Amino acid sequence: MEIKQLRYFKRVADAGSVSRAAAALSVAQPAVSRQVANLEEALGTPLFFRNGRGVKLTDAGEQLYGHVGEILEAIRQAEQDVRDSMGVARGTILIGSTPTVIRYLAPPLLARIGRSHPELELEFTEGLSGYVNEWLSNGLLDIAVLHDATRTQHFLTEPLVREELVFVGTAQSGADPIRFRDVTTHPLILPRRNHGLRLLVERVAGHYRLALDVRAEIDSLAAIKTLVREGVASTMLPRGALTPEDGLIGQPIVDPPVARTLLLSTSSQRPVSQSTRAVIHELKMVVREFLSGEGWPGLQRYVEGAGHLPPVEPANDAKPGSAGLGHAA
Repeated sequence: MEIKQLRYFKRVADAGSVSRAAAALSVAQPAVSRQVANLEEALGTPLFFRNGRGVKLTDAGEQLYGHVGEILEAIRQAEQDVRDSMGVARGTILIGSTPTVIRYLAPPLLARIGRSHPELELEFTEGLSGYVNEWLSNGLLDIAVLHDATRTQHFLTEPLVREELVFVGTAQSGADPIRFRDVTTHPLILPRRNHGLRLLVERVAGHYRLALDVRAEIDSLAAIKTLVREGVASTMLPRGALTPEDGLIGQPIVDPPVARTLLLSTSSQRPVSQSTRAVIHELKMVVREFLSGEGWPGLQRYVEGAGHLPPVEPANDAKPGSAGLGHAA
């Protein structure tokens, strides 16, 4: 067995699909299939059942999966211990976050690491927050940028910034501010409940005793945008998730505004290596540059306590930005 085979096997098992695993690994799907097939040949038994919906572990696959996490973690830790003893930041650091965060962070972070630590390599993996949470828990990431809604005792976290959420419809929707209670009257497409954005939106709605009209649950940013563009329903997204090519308008949400805190996260189950600390330092410098300039729409400086919801006021017909949001009827 080879390390790459085990790593690809675990990613396929976690994703339940070769295509999703390939996307997470940023490699071609045939390369993932080939590594899994080679592993099955080496062990002399199938590890997955294949069907139209993806893959499922066989009994032999379940047996291997029970060991592979510890094997990969032991190998990674041994490699990192050796590098740390040499006093040089080197090796590969795995970073995971949502597509929006990776889109803005990856280019400047790669440039900074290339200048300050040329012997370090960065590998980025993107997915919705629930998946990133799992990858960090399973030892597949060194660093993750998670949302406050996915906070857990298994992670060491530090607030980075806040990111504004907007109500997203078609270009005909306009760009005027919209009250949160009015957002909840629209049919919505949102990720499933194991993802941070959905948890945050439901938390705000629950605080104000409002019900969300969720017409579809989709764990794909591209698919959500497509359905919104086709007029199937609306959604809520980080302002930075929208691009001019999307043909979509983000309306500011007011009364109350909605923003999520991005947390710099590492696993509490293992020590943070010298190389990881070096990348964390550079990542913070990148975020600081965004806050002092432009380039990441909707980014806000983190202020302790700023994310607390305001008290509920009596229902009224006030215009956006005036009185409180009130209870649902």
